[in-house]
Parts: sequence; C-alpha cells; structure tokens
Amino acid sequence: MPTPAAALARTPLHHWHVARGACFADSDGWQVPAVYSAIDREVAAARSGLALTDISAFAKIGFLGPGVTAVAQSLVGDGAASRPRSVARFQDDGPVLACRLRADHLLLLASTTAAITVRRLPEVVGVVTTVRSDVTSAYAGFCLAGPYSEEVLRHVTPLDVSPAALPAGSCAETNLAGVHALLVRAPETALPSVRVYVAWDLAEYVWERLLEVGRAFGPVPLGLAGWRALFGQ
Repeated sequence: MPTPAAALARTPLHHWHVARGACFADSDGWQVPAVYSAIDREVAAARSGLALTDISAFAKIGFLGPGVTAVAQSLVGDGAASRPRSVARFQDDGPVLACRLRADHLLLLASTTAAITVRRLPEVVGVVTTVRSDVTSAYAGFCLAGPYSEEVLRHVTPLDVSPAALPAGSCAETNLAGVHALLVRAPETALPSVRVYVAWDLAEYVWERLLEVGRAFGPVPLGLAGWRALFGQ
C-alpha cells in the first residue's frame, strides 16, 4: 500500500490566505502562500505603497541564559552582538538574522522555512549555561513593507519607529495594537520594511489590525514568491 503523505504544517493565517485565493507551495513541511494574483503585480504594489507578508513559517531559534554573549559572538562577532536591540545577518544554510533582545536573550530568525542548523555552535554551547529552543511555532511573523510601512506602525505602537530611533540593524520589544510584539528592522533591505513578531495565537488579530490601519494606502497581501523577488532571499 502507498505510504500516506505527511501532513503539512500551516501558519495561523492559513484560512485567511485561502479566502483570498492564495496559491500555496510546499516548503520544508509547511504549506505557505506563494502568490495571490501575479508576482509582478504584488511586487509593484509593495514598491509603491504597502504590502504585508506572512513569514510565520520561517524558522526561529531562541537562546536564553548567561551564555548568550558567547553564542552571539560565535555567530556574528563582537561588534553586532555587544549590545541589546542589535540585529546582525549571518549565513547558515540561508540568511539568518541574529537579534540580541537582551543581554541574556538572543533570537535567530531565518529568511526561509529550512531549519537553522548553526553548525558553528557546539563548541560554545557545550561550555556555557544557555537554553536553546525551537520557537518557530511560538511566534507568528509578518513583514510590513513599502514606503508607507513606517506610517502604519506609528498608528499602532507608541515606540518611535523612525529610521533614527529604529535604524537598520536594530530591534525592539514594544506594545503593538495592545499586545506584546517584537519589531525587527533588518540590515540593508532593498525596500523600507519591518518584521513584526507576536504570539502565535494573536496572529490574526494583529494582521487584521495592520491591514485596517493601512487601508488608506491600499495594502496588498504579498506572497512569499514576491517577497523573495523583493528582498533577494
């Protein structure tokens, strides 16, 4: 008898994507929204206005404990890892963002659904006190992109999200639409953008709130195919 196909994991917004006619792709055990209309149309809308991408399926690993400094230094060196609220990019099997939330808390955020392997860590983690956890399904993630992304964020968080206060290569924990959120501005992005991470069970509420606030700018859902075309990942 044929072996039954393994069930694919879905993001917390799966039914929302289905209702908007998304075409899905299978990626590392996940079913993700690849495109809604046409890639070039979605990309053009993002460049001229506002787009929102569901990146919840991207792999995430958290490190907690007094050994976080050693872990961060082994990944990205002294400069980018030396202070809280810093973000640095390094290469695993794909591009990964290392977010130093606090002195004892490091979050690794992949730009793909492939697992983060961090092969360079065994010699460090073995001698320091650090708890490592796969938090992929703990945090839902969105990428708010386009010229009006900052304007939308100003309406949902008291945090100063200007490029001067939240520059490229930085992150911050804040209140967003009444819930705890992490904002990440990646280094060297091709388009103004901010990643937003919230608790998995709050995903739909925050997603809908961002779309509601951004309605004046004609927001479009951007599939992962268009997201990769924009950001080269």
